[in-house]
Amino acid sequence: MIIKDLKTLKSFFAEHVRGPVFAVGVYAFHRLGPEEFLPDYRILALRDSLDTRLIEKDVHVLSLEKGMGTKHLKEPRNSTTVLRNKKVITYLNQFKRPIILVYKTSTNMERAAKKHEWVLAQSPTKFGKTLFENKVQFRKILTRINVPSPPGEIKTLTHTIKDLREEKMISQFSALFLNYTSQYGLPFVMQHPTKGGGKGTFFIHSEDEFFHALKKIRIRTRDNEIEEEEKRKKLEIIIARYIRGPSPSITGCVTRQGILSTNLQHQILDSPLLYNPKKGSGLFCGHDWSSSHFSSHIENRAYEITERVGLYLKKRGYKGIFGLDFVLDAKTQNVYVTECNPRFLGSLPTLTMVQLKNNEPPILAFHLLEYLNLDYKIDLVRINRLMRKHKEGAHMMIHNLSEKWAKNHGVLKAGVYRLKAGDSQLVFLRPGYKLQHLRNKNEFLITEGVPFKKSHFSPNRRLVRILTLRAVLKKPPGILSHWAEQIIKSVHQGLEVRPVRFAKLIKVFNPHYLAKG
Repeated sequence: MIIKDLKTLKSFFAEHVRGPVFAVGVYAFHRLGPEEFLPDYRILALRDSLDTRLIEKDVHVLSLEKGMGTKHLKEPRNSTTVLRNKKVITYLNQFKRPIILVYKTSTNMERAAKKHEWVLAQSPTKFGKTLFENKVQFRKILTRINVPSPPGEIKTLTHTIKDLREEKMISQFSALFLNYTSQYGLPFVMQHPTKGGGKGTFFIHSEDEFFHALKKIRIRTRDNEIEEEEKRKKLEIIIARYIRGPSPSITGCVTRQGILSTNLQHQILDSPLLYNPKKGSGLFCGHDWSSSHFSSHIENRAYEITERVGLYLKKRGYKGIFGLDFVLDAKTQNVYVTECNPRFLGSLPTLTMVQLKNNEPPILAFHLLEYLNLDYKIDLVRINRLMRKHKEGAHMMIHNLSEKWAKNHGVLKAGVYRLKAGDSQLVFLRPGYKLQHLRNKNEFLITEGVPFKKSHFSPNRRLVRILTLRAVLKKPPGILSHWAEQIIKSVHQGLEVRPVRFAKLIKVFNPHYLAKG
């Protein structure tokens, strides 16, 4: 059987996949999608939430924190915690070489998989922070394969935080700022090699912002403790020209039969209603497929670049999903690549939902096929044509906007809502957790980790995800429509998130409430 569309894809999985496939995520929502084409699909989650209660009615879910209410396990908030849990280990070891789908791997996760003979359906860590996900290393790769990145250079920083505090050093840094300004104008861009999601990217408009960015780049935060990188004196960073225009992205997949890719999708970045702008520049807040309209010239150029990068990844032994972020020069219409994400992406699982609603074979399915050790064949040209069709849908991530630990004093049901005519009041319509539960473009969905009342959130922690069929961007990448703004404001009002007093004391006496991460 040759897989050529959604129907033949489902038939192939039904006929050839024996036994369960497992997926691991912080919330059950994060790993949704494969249940639509896999006969036996199970999710292993860390957190419990109001939407998880709905999901587990349709999908087999094991949630480690189920029944704990607003308490949490005193462990890091990630998938590695799930796979190192004794309950999960016992559960998985009932099966011979279980296939496990994860967002991204870690060294601890890989050790556990090797020990218990599990198969991680995700690229090894060697492709991550030190290679393709490293912006400096990836820029060097782009040069080698003749793919354009924003005009700029790689510079080596040798200063420490102590240097930035020395008055005698200020003149040197001022001269450096003037040098970059003369080459690239204002604003220009500074990027840390490994900090993602916009938290390591800085748009420099002034000398003060330059100093602030240097300090941020030289400091990393781990487990809420600030460590100075004094031991790593040399650090390569990127200095580049600021490109005015939208920042679309694309989802690719390296398969044994060629490179697959979806259509270009608008990213939502730097919306102050969704993410605290003090955290960085280019902060990821969601996607809008409904407003993603590009000329055939721009689309074909993006597909050509994706093919070229994908073939390079394949040559290095990579397989499965990867993402490319672009910036589109609004004036010249030139497309530049800014970074690569060799792992699952922030577009998931909404992208899978959007594709299924569009009657497309989801790209996630082809990622899985690469790890299931099955002999399969696809009509590459036809599949690419189907996956590059225009799509309808959008999602927005709402974060804790305070710079402090916070608590929600209100509660919202997980499900489908609309705004009351004439104002921004939320009207609950029915339970739901995925895009297919929306019936028209006036409805929207509140899902992903919908919190119990009086849950705690660390600074900038994500609160919920909003799904719509309707476009939410007025002007990409960060100016939202009035309708989208009203939804966000109403959700913030409904959750009533307020800063927590004496957070440090709470963490000492009630550590299960202020969980790591």
